[in-house]
Amino acid sequence: MKLSRQLKGLLVLVLAIGGIASVTPAAAKQSSKGIVLKMTKVTTKPYHATKGKIYRNTSLTKVAHNAKNYPRTTLYVTKHATIRKANHQRAVYYYIGKGKAKGWIWHGYLKAGKVAKKSTTKSTQKSVQAVATTTTATTTTQPTTKTAFDAAKMSQNFLAIVNQERAKVGVAPLTLNSKLTNLANQRAKDNADINTLSHTDAQGNAMFEKEADQFGVGNWLTWSECLYMSGYDSLSFNFGKDAADGYLYDDADSNWGHRLNLISSETTQIGIGWYVKSGTHTVYNAIDQTN
Repeated sequence: MKLSRQLKGLLVLVLAIGGIASVTPAAAKQSSKGIVLKMTKVTTKPYHATKGKIYRNTSLTKVAHNAKNYPRTTLYVTKHATIRKANHQRAVYYYIGKGKAKGWIWHGYLKAGKVAKKSTTKSTQKSVQAVATTTTATTTTQPTTKTAFDAAKMSQNFLAIVNQERAKVGVAPLTLNSKLTNLANQRAKDNADINTLSHTDAQGNAMFEKEADQFGVGNWLTWSECLYMSGYDSLSFNFGKDAADGYLYDDADSNWGHRLNLISSETTQIGIGWYVKSGTHTVYNAIDQTN
């Protein structure tokens, strides 16, 4: 999971869950996109999922949705495809052809059947009680407070989990680097600007390499990057833990590339960046590591 300056032109970008991504060196002729080996139309069947990325196309380079944002949604599959991913591993993906969350998802994240309906008994009882209460109580207006995003706290939560995992495998803890963090903040904003996750610009140039020098971290020997995004209802949600869990424990879709980045003994410094895009209610995270 390392990148040497001698390997600048030999990168494979591997996008992973909820907005996650990693960079690995590869042979010069290796494709940076998924390639369809077999495509089959199937009878439309209902499924549901609680995790995993849903991609826009079979090249698996653009994330369209995160399945964890659709826990109560029935997903209707209309196609199956065997895809050779950028790392030359084969995997079967299903196409969600109907509903809000259209796109391709690894079949292992799906469970057959419709989402079970929630019971309405409790909510009905609460509604009746609420109506009864309002007839006897005096109504008061409570001040509303807007929750601010605590980047420092989220980074602390993230790093604590990662270093615990590194300790389990006998690897020294990562040290938070302020310069790398400034770069990671910019990388998170880069992805917010394009509303998706990508290590490269429109011309295919690695953004880390373009921006590293201006943040004083251009003299790297090894480098890895992970990317994450998540929708939100409240900024009090523990995004630090959620991102760490995704990278470390929910990374089968990228063959555990992000986990390998984070527990690698070859990296010692880490930058943890965040960007909140309030217009789309999305939080972006970037992790940049060096030796």
